[in-house]
Amino acid sequence: MHMDLDRIEKLLARYWDCETSVEEEKELQLFFLSDQVPEKWKKLMPLFQYYDDERQVKKLDAMFDERVIAQIENKQVGPQQGKVRKLFYDIARVAAVGLILVTATYFIRDDYKKTTADLGTFETPEEAFEETKKALQMISKNFNKGRKEAKKVAVFNTAQEKIKKDDNEL
Repeated sequence: MHMDLDRIEKLLARYWDCETSVEEEKELQLFFLSDQVPEKWKKLMPLFQYYDDERQVKKLDAMFDERVIAQIENKQVGPQQGKVRKLFYDIARVAAVGLILVTATYFIRDDYKKTTADLGTFETPEEAFEETKKALQMISKNFNKGRKEAKKVAVFNTAQEKIKKDDNEL
C-alpha cells in the first residue's frame, strides 16, 4: 500500500504538470474512485468523480451527424432571399441617412437665411451715422447709471472699512 501511495503522489505531480498519459490518468481516476484515498487527498475526489460522471453521460449516437446534415439539406431557404432582404435593409439605411442629411441641411439653411437677411444695413452713410449715435448715446446713458451705482457701492465700502477700523481700535 505504501508503494502505491508513492506512485500516486508522483502521478499527481505529473498530472498537475500536464505530463501524464491517458493510462496514468485512468489509474489516478480508479484510485480516487476507490475507498482507499488518504485524508490529505480527499478534496481531490470530487474532481475525479466529475470526470467519471461526465464519461457516463449518454453520448451522441453514430446517426446524429447524418440526421443533422439531412435537416440542413432539407431546409428550403434560398440564398437569394437572404441577399435580397439584406440589400433592402442596406438601401433603407442609406435612405434614412440621406433623409436626415437633407432635413438637417434644410433647417440649417433656413436659419442661416434668417440670420443674414436682417443685418441692420442702411442705404446711406447718414442713416448709419444717426443709428450709431443713438446706440452710443444709449450705452453712455446706461454707463452713467452704472457709474452712479458704483459710487454708492464705494460709499458703502468706505463706511464698512471705517466700522472695521473702529472695531479693531476697541
